[in-house]
Amino acid sequence: MKIQNVIYKNLIFLFFSQFLSLSAVFAQSAYEAILQKADSLFATRQYTESYKLYEQLYQEEESFSPAMLLKMAFIQEGLGDYSEALYYLNEYFLFTSDERVIAKMQQLSNEYNLRGYQYDDYDLLLSFFRKYHFVFLYGLIALTLAGLAYFVLWGRKQVYKPYGFGIAYVLLLSLLFVLTNYPISIQKAIITTDNTYIMSGPSSGAEVLYISEKGHRVKIEGQQDVWTKIEWEGQPAFVRQSNLRFLNP
Repeated sequence: MKIQNVIYKNLIFLFFSQFLSLSAVFAQSAYEAILQKADSLFATRQYTESYKLYEQLYQEEESFSPAMLLKMAFIQEGLGDYSEALYYLNEYFLFTSDERVIAKMQQLSNEYNLRGYQYDDYDLLLSFFRKYHFVFLYGLIALTLAGLAYFVLWGRKQVYKPYGFGIAYVLLLSLLFVLTNYPISIQKAIITTDNTYIMSGPSSGAEVLYISEKGHRVKIEGQQDVWTKIEWEGQPAFVRQSNLRFLNP
């Protein structure tokens, strides 16, 4: 009976494994079919129809490629929705760290007098670090393992205590912990509606600092109920979360 139970459990496991594999294959095939149709519509300049399919993939499947993001930005700019165009250009930049798209974002921001699209050396450094994030991460892991091997194989043989090595190793572990547990990007969002009230506090009764047009990009500093804390002109302010579209960190 025990052997039969083991065989029975293994058969069930194999069945579900095959079922999940086939489901993944079918899902991938459906995704590729929709993407191919969207690309075909885009190539024939049926932009509105192609955008609906791209948006379906982006929202429902949560899957996209850099080329798809650029096409979505192109379509939205052509339709006059510069806020959505800037959103997808931002997503493309965060996904690829391609600095060539910065000029396009700044062109649109200058054309519509939008704030928050200035890039300084710190932003470019973050972009470079994000682009090679896994290279830095794997390099730190390799150094950590090498340091551990050094301590185990050679460090114990030394008469003196390697305090300097110990401090450096703790700092290395701390840096590795930060890189693996905290995002390296600053969370930002784009204001998506005109006549958005930017308030001095998280309340409808707070002072109105500015009535904003859509398209401005702001830094996110926190959340209080339906209010999102942002940085506006160098000072803290609050916007209703429903008026923001968050960029991927």
